[in-house]
Amino acid sequence: MAKMSEDELIALTDLEIRNSVGYFGGKMADQRRKATSYYLGLPEGDLTPPEVDGRSAVVDTFVRNTIEAMLPQLMVKFVGGDSVVEFEASAPGDEQKAKLCTDYLNYLFWKKNRGHVIAETWMRDALLYKNGIVKIWWDDRYDEKKEVYKGMTQFQLSELMDDEEIEVKEATSYPDPEDVKAREQAMQQAQQALQQPPQPMQPGQPDPHQAAMMQMQQIEQAPPVLLYDVTACRTKKGGKLAIENVPPEEFLISRKAKEIATASFVCHRVARTMSDLKSMGYKGLDDLGSDSEAAASFNAESLARNSFDNELAYVPTDNLTADESQRLLWVNECYVRCDWDGDGISELRKVTRVGNKLLDNEEVDIAPFADIVCIRQPHKFAGLSIADLGMETQKTKTGILRGQLDNMNLQVNGRYYAVENQVNLDDLLTSRPGGIVRIKTAGAVGRLDQAMGDAQAGMGMLEYMEGFGESATGWTRSSQGNDSAPLMSGTATAAKIVASRDDMRVDLIARNFAEGFVELFRQMLKLVCQHQSKKAEVRISGEWAEIDPREWRNQFDVNINVGLGVGGKEQQIQQMLAVIAQQEKVHAIGVASPENIYNSSVELAKLAGQKNGDKFFSDPAKQPPQPPKPDPEMVKGQVAMQLAQANGQVTMQVENAKLQAQMAMEQRKAELDAQVAISTQQAQQAQETTQQQLQAQLDTHKAALDAQVEQSRLQHEKEMEAFKQQAESQRKGAEIQAAADKAKLDNDTKILIAQITAQTAITTAAQSAQEGADEEVAKSNGKDMTTILASLKTSIDKMGGPRTIKRGPDGRAQGIE
Repeated sequence: MAKMSEDELIALTDLEIRNSVGYFGGKMADQRRKATSYYLGLPEGDLTPPEVDGRSAVVDTFVRNTIEAMLPQLMVKFVGGDSVVEFEASAPGDEQKAKLCTDYLNYLFWKKNRGHVIAETWMRDALLYKNGIVKIWWDDRYDEKKEVYKGMTQFQLSELMDDEEIEVKEATSYPDPEDVKAREQAMQQAQQALQQPPQPMQPGQPDPHQAAMMQMQQIEQAPPVLLYDVTACRTKKGGKLAIENVPPEEFLISRKAKEIATASFVCHRVARTMSDLKSMGYKGLDDLGSDSEAAASFNAESLARNSFDNELAYVPTDNLTADESQRLLWVNECYVRCDWDGDGISELRKVTRVGNKLLDNEEVDIAPFADIVCIRQPHKFAGLSIADLGMETQKTKTGILRGQLDNMNLQVNGRYYAVENQVNLDDLLTSRPGGIVRIKTAGAVGRLDQAMGDAQAGMGMLEYMEGFGESATGWTRSSQGNDSAPLMSGTATAAKIVASRDDMRVDLIARNFAEGFVELFRQMLKLVCQHQSKKAEVRISGEWAEIDPREWRNQFDVNINVGLGVGGKEQQIQQMLAVIAQQEKVHAIGVASPENIYNSSVELAKLAGQKNGDKFFSDPAKQPPQPPKPDPEMVKGQVAMQLAQANGQVTMQVENAKLQAQMAMEQRKAELDAQVAISTQQAQQAQETTQQQLQAQLDTHKAALDAQVEQSRLQHEKEMEAFKQQAESQRKGAEIQAAADKAKLDNDTKILIAQITAQTAITTAAQSAQEGADEEVAKSNGKDMTTILASLKTSIDKMGGPRTIKRGPDGRAQGIE
């Protein structure tokens, strides 16, 4: 097969456009236009009042009331929290990436594309116009914006010029007023210093006049500080993810299509300015003349919607401007399946046209649209809207309401008959309280009484139609909380049953809407993975995160998270509280982790109306790791080491005390021996030098000498006894200190053993053995000390025994023995 030419492609798209659903009217377009009139409560079409003066033109608003009452519940289900959808990892280890993907795409939906407005318009379109349509695409057009900066410094100007998006168009420099003022003040101070009379200076002191001159030269030579006023143009390139609500009259689809994904033809017919087309990168637009599709601006659906509050809705707006860049052109962005390359297999191609000029012709993998529908019709693309279900009820209620009002009006303002020439018509036509009507013959005037009818029957008919409409739409007064009948039944169960039954219809609509949201976010993920070529830093959940969508290709599944089928919000809160209570019970046995409890707590906060649950609960995954528990064997070894060290210290202390006591005793003994030797030597010297004097005075001083010797002996014995007592006291003190240290060690050991009882145990036998060993050491130490003291006592006794005076034959003293 031969390759298709551009003319053949244009002819093919022409044929598909003219045979598509919604092209320039049709039955479905009439139904949507009618739905608009019913929603706005306009007295036109089926609701046109009789062309009779005085007749009621009131219009019941059942369709609008139902849609506006149902929409808030649907909005809460989808956009009541921070996350519209959640992405699930399709491979082990990708859970964190899936969470980042969820946060980032919800960020793009909420912050970059006004997600709330898009969701509300999308749902209202579905409730009113059968199918709600949104378009998702990567908008690579560039925007140019003028930016003006005042009073920039040189550094700030350099930073601005380093921005790749900025192109400086104009820059004006001028001196900084503050710098000028500072320079003037400095010059004045220098001049004042020059005017001062010379002062005597110390050697090495600088000359004030010379310093002032140098300061003035520096000020004059220094360049002034400049400020800049800059006019720049910021051009944002690289593209962005864009989501747009598509009006129903702008969306065309093949008549045989059952869904957008498999449709052979889908088209977005939209009016764009010449500036928009050029910013999208299209070339050769200057030779475009008047658009053959200009009549699309007179679409009946668009006029019905805009004429409600726009008196110039029928005036064409295509060429109401003299600016060529703002001239509107109708663009047909077609997605058609055709065999362009002639291989016998059709592929999906994007064909963009303005009139007969081809702007785009490229192969694509998907038509960038997603739709939602309230009630799906089998094997059809178009569904049924709430307006379709409620228009008959509104029409009937409008007729009944008008009849009731007209009947009341006739009762207040009745009709009269009068016999010609028998009644004064001026009196009859002048209606005033207590007025008189002059007549010539009795019965010449009277009231044409009309049957008022049964007003109660009329109200009953209105109530019947209200119930009929509730059955048709599934939205009842009990769903709105306005019906007291179930509550009057006396049981809360009856009210719950009625409310639950009503909510099931709304939940089914929400389930149908959920499929559209899944498709929306699936295409959002596809676009950012394909077109976002660099990382982005965004603030998500109060923290800055680095996002690189290129890592997400074909990794995640989309899971809608709308809380369907779990009752109202109060029921959901109670159910979540029950879940958290059960998690707390099973947490001890490891069935529920801290992360599970955290997720439940965050979900409870969202159900309570708080968008960010992280303000109230901390993610355990972000907490610092807990220190590891000590190894029981390691603890046991440490305890044994501490016990060994303590025993060694006690033993060392005892040995040190014994050594110190022994050294003290030996030192004292040496001192006493030295004193004795000195005393003996002195005595001998005194004996030799005074022997003759003593001989002469021996008789007179004998008694005094004996007393002196006795006193010396007693004093010496007393000192030895004191030394013995001191040594004994030191020995006992050493033993007491050793016993106290041992008792303290034993007490500390017992406390330490009690603290680590769960980790290690020391057997009673080991304790007994240890205590026995300590006793043996104490006994041995005591025995050594006793032996030393006994030896010392013997030596002292030998030196300090009784002494006698040796006399010669003549009775004179010759020495001491």
